[in-house]
Amino acid sequence: MIPTQPTQRVSGCKPCAPWAGAAALTLGFLFGSSAAFAASPPANTVIGNQASASYSDAAGTTQVATSNLVQTTVLQVGSFTLDSVNQVTTTIVNTKSGAAGATIYAPHVLTNTGNGVDTFALTVKADAGKFSRVEVFADADGNGLPDSTTALCSAAGTDVCTVTPAQSVPGNNGAFRFVVAYTIPGSATGAGNFDAATITATPGTPGLYIAPNTSAADKDEVKLATDAVFNVTKSMGAPSVAAPGNGVWPAAPTSGPRSSAACTATSWTAGLASNANCQYSVYTLTFNNTGGAPGKFALSDVLPAGLTYVTGSAVWSGASGTALGDGAGGDPSGIDFQATGNTLNAVVASLNPNVTQTLSFVVLVNSTAAVGTSTTTNVARYNPANAPAGVTAALIGTVGSTSNPSAYTVLARFGIVVGSNPSTAATALDATPGTPNPAGQDLTTRQLAVAGSSIRFPQTVFNTGGASDAVNLSISASTFPGGTSFQFFAADTGAPLLDTNGDGVPDTGPIPAGASFNIVTQVQLPPATVGGAYVATVLGRSVGDNTKIDATEDRLERVIDTLVDLTNTKLGTGTGGVANGDLGAGPSPLPTQVHDTGAGTGTIFTLWVKNHDVVDATYNLAASQTTGFPGTLPAGWTVKFVAFGGTCASPAISNLAVIAGGQQAVEACVTPPSSQAAVSALKIYFKVQSTAVASTGGIASDVKTDAVTVTSTALQLGASLTPNNNGQVAPGGTVVYAHTLTNIGAQSCGAYTLTAKVPAADEAQGWTTTVYLDVNGDGQIDAGDTPVNGPLASLPARAEQKLLVRVFAPGGVSAGVSNTTTVTATFTDPALNCGTPSATDITAVITGQIRVLKTQAPDANCDGVADVPGFAATSLQLKPGQCIVYQVVATNEGVVPVTNIAINDALPAYTVLSAKQPALQCEAPGIGGTTPPAFASTATAVSCGSAANTVAPGGKVTLTFAVQINP
Repeated sequence: MIPTQPTQRVSGCKPCAPWAGAAALTLGFLFGSSAAFAASPPANTVIGNQASASYSDAAGTTQVATSNLVQTTVLQVGSFTLDSVNQVTTTIVNTKSGAAGATIYAPHVLTNTGNGVDTFALTVKADAGKFSRVEVFADADGNGLPDSTTALCSAAGTDVCTVTPAQSVPGNNGAFRFVVAYTIPGSATGAGNFDAATITATPGTPGLYIAPNTSAADKDEVKLATDAVFNVTKSMGAPSVAAPGNGVWPAAPTSGPRSSAACTATSWTAGLASNANCQYSVYTLTFNNTGGAPGKFALSDVLPAGLTYVTGSAVWSGASGTALGDGAGGDPSGIDFQATGNTLNAVVASLNPNVTQTLSFVVLVNSTAAVGTSTTTNVARYNPANAPAGVTAALIGTVGSTSNPSAYTVLARFGIVVGSNPSTAATALDATPGTPNPAGQDLTTRQLAVAGSSIRFPQTVFNTGGASDAVNLSISASTFPGGTSFQFFAADTGAPLLDTNGDGVPDTGPIPAGASFNIVTQVQLPPATVGGAYVATVLGRSVGDNTKIDATEDRLERVIDTLVDLTNTKLGTGTGGVANGDLGAGPSPLPTQVHDTGAGTGTIFTLWVKNHDVVDATYNLAASQTTGFPGTLPAGWTVKFVAFGGTCASPAISNLAVIAGGQQAVEACVTPPSSQAAVSALKIYFKVQSTAVASTGGIASDVKTDAVTVTSTALQLGASLTPNNNGQVAPGGTVVYAHTLTNIGAQSCGAYTLTAKVPAADEAQGWTTTVYLDVNGDGQIDAGDTPVNGPLASLPARAEQKLLVRVFAPGGVSAGVSNTTTVTATFTDPALNCGTPSATDITAVITGQIRVLKTQAPDANCDGVADVPGFAATSLQLKPGQCIVYQVVATNEGVVPVTNIAINDALPAYTVLSAKQPALQCEAPGIGGTTPPAFASTATAVSCGSAANTVAPGGKVTLTFAVQINP
């Protein structure tokens, strides 16, 4: 696997709009963006994200700096319902009737609506103790009957039936279905109310619950009857009778996909079966007479919106294989049946005691059925006693009792597509999953890039499935040169994409069904490597169904040394950046040419400008006594640019036009003041910079070094190491990067070592690194943080270790150079072990240096004000419904101003912007420029910045905002 890493731009490439990340917030949201999970996050979910800041340094090059990662662990909260109640009540949820000696079954369901698993104690206590026996049975299929003959508890009528052991129920609407069996003594006499019972549920971890939801209770009522007594259960499954025409029923699953919109088959035909477009199942209503006399039985079943009755498919057990007539008439003797739309009514003329019959029919699962059971669950209603004489299927009357609920669970259908931007899900879909199509909207091509720079490929990820899904992103294949790194960003916010589901792979975050999400694949090219073409395959994999994959291809036609080359001669000298060379990207450490002149006397340097781009360009001309631009000249010195062949007396020019692939020359007249004392080889740096964006989307520039001598006075075993970082440092300075080593498996990872290594060439130059344990987890090196000098103890399952890596840049290193530090955790147990997860810190040497620090604070009351103890980079623990206040501070720690700063951040999964926001959301005291930074937000992102601001050394921009964890 090729590592995915944050990237840092170096000289020669600049995006056309540094503020575009913030300005595109609204557009990105409109054209496709991720949405936070609407559900409450499960207990122990880790919510975390990373901010970024973009700006232009003194050389006009756009830089991107990322913040440390901050995380919040979601605490468990408890809530539950027993049937329809969430507290102790006397609500009667089941009214059942039976004859003496009969056993009556009353269905119940306990639903854990909290966000984590808990155990629940269940008891049943008869009010008057008249039943000969009370028992509780599991009813996993929810058909209203015991799953087996093994009772969870059994008690005499006067005793309490206590379910043992307590039942474990998963959170987020996990359910435990059960039935209570009441046996009426054979010696019972009379009619009417016989006895009632109270069913009580109590959670095993009471501290998680808020009164009155600390216990829940409701009641069953049982009546004694001497006349007919009817009971009904409803279930999905293969009927015991033959299908219409003595045919075969279609398969009768209780869960599966829904139909497609193309399915229109809603009438019975021989051989009817589910297929790619149509999904069917079969319901059976089972009814019996537990009373003491025959009776007239009436029922009505109104199907929910997610199901459609298949006409002509109803069969009564009294006439196996014979279809009932859906209209008036046409029914076998003994039953009256009618179906009008989704309403099915049936009347059995006489049902004898202790006789059981069934009514079966086929349903189509509609294409509009919601995932889950909300539109595919219903109950049948029936008359529990002898129906009045005038009741018919056409005039069913009042049917007051209900069966158990029976549901078809609609399973989500997952599907993803990854393509270029723009594209559609149809045009970007792989003909062979995981293999990009060779052309069209599955291929993103860039013509040109500069060695050592980064290039961005815009892509769109489509969720073509039927439920919200996240998509893991990786580079599955690449021909890019060694040392190339890849990282994925959100196109709308500019924020790095992180791992939101704990599997160690960066992903898009949740994308709603049918929506899309725009991303950017950023490729950091290694320095001093030219050539092409290069291709990389971006692979997307569904988190909901990891068999669903799709890929797209990124192609870079050519990598060159520089977009523009500034040399003293037409052919150039040596290699730019080495000794006195000026051929290729500069500046060189030594001057290419040294001219002697007297104080007050100008000397001419000929400068050749070669346009390597595929478009025409005009270049501004500049000079400085340092590599920073705009810079200054020594006191009294002047530089005048004149046309090629001109003299110091010729008219001044400020720019030079060069056609694509062409080369033009210009003269630079350097004049020391007449009072200048003798000086040897005083360096003068010349710079050309394009006035418009190049074909790569950035600004083209080059710097070269010359000198003047004045001769007379005058960045289940498994572990992840995150995040990848990028930052900047001044020569002789240090930068600290925060990382988190996480055991993402289910077993301990064992002992491990930590290393942070720089390339050998950088080490020879004096680059050094040190790894620290971040003891207090604040993302900064403090007195209590300890350097890592040897093996570390075992990392338990799901545990994490906060790390800090300090990178030192040697004092003599040139601006524009970048260093890649590879941080690696090596687990030393024998294989199989947790491997060697790694992360990278890419550091660019610049004269303007932005450091980004992200902190967070709890806001339990969601009032937009940070709670005590205030902001810190340490992890938090909060409950669903509570809020987090984030603060991102971007500080110019360099020695020259930077411009056009913009902080971008994205809302973590499972959160929304809090209704109450901090009073100050975008602060920039003392910031210059024509447009001060301003706050902007969408439903998924926030920003603080502008397209025309200036941040002086030591200046700060602060973004503060609040999010609420989904309740």
